[in-house]
Amino acid sequence: MASRLTKKWLAIAAFGLALPTLPCIAQTSWPLITPNEDARDRAAPRVPAPPDTPPPPRIDLLHPDISRPLQNPVTIEVRFTAGTGRQINMRSFRAAYGWLAINITDRILQHAVKGRDSLSAANVALPTGDHRITLSIADTSGKTASRTFRFSVAR
Repeated sequence: MASRLTKKWLAIAAFGLALPTLPCIAQTSWPLITPNEDARDRAAPRVPAPPDTPPPPRIDLLHPDISRPLQNPVTIEVRFTAGTGRQINMRSFRAAYGWLAINITDRILQHAVKGRDSLSAANVALPTGDHRITLSIADTSGKTASRTFRFSVAR
């Protein structure tokens, strides 16, 4: 009986030795940076960002909820937010569809209700499947923002 167990263990050991070695996680630590690199970085002068650099506008999709497939027709509501002391330049609004960035700006503006900092379009018909729309906007300081929305439309 003991010889059978010994033979099994020898077979298992031989099989293990025949396997290619796999990379494993290092058991010892290694330096991400050297002490000299750390010292150089700490001694380097810090150049702060100019205080008057305004952040870009923000683009928020209020409706529909694109976390799940949509049902036609769809109402689309978008809000744009500019930073303190600035306003959204609605004339800068652009919309592009898909990977080819097909310009759909005029089509949206033709059917949308435009606010000072928002757009709302009702009864939008979308083909079934996966879609990608990129919206962009600028504020009165000239800062621009772009945001891509990916969503699916159910049958």
